[in-house]
Amino acid sequence: MKIKNIILVLCTSLTFCSCSDWLDVSPNNQVDGEDLFNSGSGYRIALNGIYKQMSSQNLWGEELTWGMADVLGQQYTKSNLGSTDSKYWQACQYKYTDKTLEPVIQSIWSTAYNTIANCNELIKNIEGADPSIFQGKTLEQGLIRGEALALRAMLHFEVLRLFAPSVAADDGKKYVPYYATFPSVSEPYLTVKEVLAKIEKDLEEARDLVQTYDNQEGYKLLMTKAYRFEGGDLVTDMFYASRGFRMSYIAITALQARIFSYAGESKKAYDAASEVINYTDDNGEKMFTFTANASFNTNPKMKDDLIFALSNSKEVELFKAWDNMDEDGGMVSIDYDDYTEILDENANDRRWNESGGMVEIHSDYDWYCVISKKYMDDASYTDLDKRIIPVIRLSEMHYIRGE
Repeated sequence: MKIKNIILVLCTSLTFCSCSDWLDVSPNNQVDGEDLFNSGSGYRIALNGIYKQMSSQNLWGEELTWGMADVLGQQYTKSNLGSTDSKYWQACQYKYTDKTLEPVIQSIWSTAYNTIANCNELIKNIEGADPSIFQGKTLEQGLIRGEALALRAMLHFEVLRLFAPSVAADDGKKYVPYYATFPSVSEPYLTVKEVLAKIEKDLEEARDLVQTYDNQEGYKLLMTKAYRFEGGDLVTDMFYASRGFRMSYIAITALQARIFSYAGESKKAYDAASEVINYTDDNGEKMFTFTANASFNTNPKMKDDLIFALSNSKEVELFKAWDNMDEDGGMVSIDYDDYTEILDENANDRRWNESGGMVEIHSDYDWYCVISKKYMDDASYTDLDKRIIPVIRLSEMHYIRGE
């Protein structure tokens, strides 16, 4: 079944659910909103909270990366995904109304829209805030607002990809709402093109806001390979460190390339992808390069070509629940025969090479199976390597430009 048909089936299955049962778009801050937005530090806390929500199990911490997204994409062998009661065993067969799987789908939807509501509350309050309450004054105010706009767009895009047909299969019907105000109990459902237009508008405004900070002379150093995810020794204020974990100017540009490509806007996609590929530091050196083969064992997330990532200190624990084949468990893996076929076709791709590569072969069951080492709790990995969740890479930009 092609991906566009998978998505259509998912949309159809959701029409049998009562949206009022699980479309809760109220923000979930532990601090009262009025108190939170009385100070510049409160806005920082709110923004960091949004990134944390996006890194949770229901979103990029599992389901939108190596979990549901990869299962739907048929990245794993079905028989390895556990018993028929396993959510992923059901998902790989697109049984969206199954009692085991349906709550997972509902959680993805509700968590995404709850996070969007938190974006909207921040955006609403920061628009009228006094710049003097921010340590970085107007510059910081614009940076926070820009990142929140970009995250709102990104979340809506993921909802659109999962719960509406692709542009190629678009039937002009209305599938998902776009929440851009706070508070808002209900918004009308929109067509795919209408949602994409709103996403693109948010991203354009976001990029204009954050570029004032990110493209300052000397500040590009924070996005270089050495400091993108470990930039604490460059700044006295840690809020500005590790821009690889934030919706920076170049991360927003890369996200635009992804969305333009999805929307069929080839020229815009090519231009945005090219800007990312050719983005240079203050010395004129390209910012992003492919990770060297020799460093795979010590650089499992291939940070050299990683443009944007999220972070979850419990990531290896989430993955551990799916890297075994005990009595009740399942394994996000492929059978050895399938692995050897892939390896034969990609002999020069070190990611698939067990020796120095990114896979591990398990032989302690009745058969051989292969699992990615990317999210494993390997003793040789640093704490940073364990918590990074890759989201946008340089390779995607080359793929988009090549199309």
